[in-house]
Amino acid sequence: LHLTQSAIERIAHRAACEQERDSVLIATWPAAALAGWLAGSENRIQQSVCEKLLAANVTGEQLLCLRKADVSKLGLGALGMEVRLLSVIKKVRNNHFAALRAFFNAPPSCSSCSSCSSSSVAAASTIAVVAAPPPPAAAAAAADATERSSIPHDFKCPISLELMEQPMIAPDGFSYEEAEITTWLASHDTSPMTGEQMASEPLILNKSLRNAITAWKEEHLRRRR
Repeated sequence: LHLTQSAIERIAHRAACEQERDSVLIATWPAAALAGWLAGSENRIQQSVCEKLLAANVTGEQLLCLRKADVSKLGLGALGMEVRLLSVIKKVRNNHFAALRAFFNAPPSCSSCSSCSSSSVAAASTIAVVAAPPPPAAAAAAADATERSSIPHDFKCPISLELMEQPMIAPDGFSYEEAEITTWLASHDTSPMTGEQMASEPLILNKSLRNAITAWKEEHLRRRR
């Protein structure tokens, strides 16, 4: 799938806000522009991480395709840096493709206006494949991504990025899924989030967080019915 720069700019022009506009235009950014955006106040990615992405010449288009295994190869150090970057990537990826779907699925703004109709036809012809129904596997993956993106950030385990069932407070003050932090501590004596030495203290069940997650799950399930 490839969009020309003019097509991307046309889609970005219809963005409702600057954040949505950036999520579309990111596919046209060179490595330097991407690094500057990531270091901005909205994303708060550490400078050292941005420098490694810049050294690897990662462009905006490439960032949209990065997965956890790819990010791990960058050698960012503390797991917390990876988690933060993956969170930003997931958010901008979801916004990017949501904007594309909205643009190509939207009806012409004026059916009787020849300029609107011709513009819509031109945009659709630029990349007709976007409007085509996705294969079942792709549709399922998209639905799963949407479902995951609705989970509040604080309810996700910093290690697995999955919804926690048994959140435990570790000596570093962060909460993790019990199985994930137990596995981590079996081979590490440092914090997954900060990379600093972590005291050898027992894990404590975060009851308030577990109750909040349970309440969210019940409400989320109720809304889906």
